[in-house]
Amino acid sequence: MPLPLFDGGNHLLNQNGPEVSKLIQETRDGMAVGGWEIAVPPPGPDGNPYLFIFIGPTSEHRGSAFKLHMGSKDGSELPADAKVLVESFYKLGSERQTIFEGEYGQFQIIADQSDANSTLSAQKRVESGEDYLVRVEVSVPEGGAVPDPNAAGSDFDLDIVKIWWNETA
Repeated sequence: MPLPLFDGGNHLLNQNGPEVSKLIQETRDGMAVGGWEIAVPPPGPDGNPYLFIFIGPTSEHRGSAFKLHMGSKDGSELPADAKVLVESFYKLGSERQTIFEGEYGQFQIIADQSDANSTLSAQKRVESGEDYLVRVEVSVPEGGAVPDPNAAGSDFDLDIVKIWWNETA
């Protein structure tokens, strides 16, 4: 029996959330890339910032749940060796941290991603604060099925801890 998923998340990032700032459909280094870009919300009306915490594995749990399905522009299934990357970075592109890196086939072989015993999870604890972006992307070599975040059934769920950061002296 695998370790359980982290169960203390209080916010679910997904393709329909207000945090999604951009759909990704681009070509980069000979790869067709599709996915979503998520922006950590700006500080609240009182000036206090938000913090997203992606929980990685510990000796007690596997980390925060991560579910993904990506369709293609032509409706065909993406190849199992398509690259999946979830990373956090400062808005200018610096301070990149990998939350998850793997192959799309890891998601394809899971019959029911809502089954907590088989769902994949964040691979590392990462904290993303003000002016940070998070990208969930799938990439394949150009010339094959093109990942399309707008395709029917394309979606993701990332279970996180969302904190409204309030410090007092």
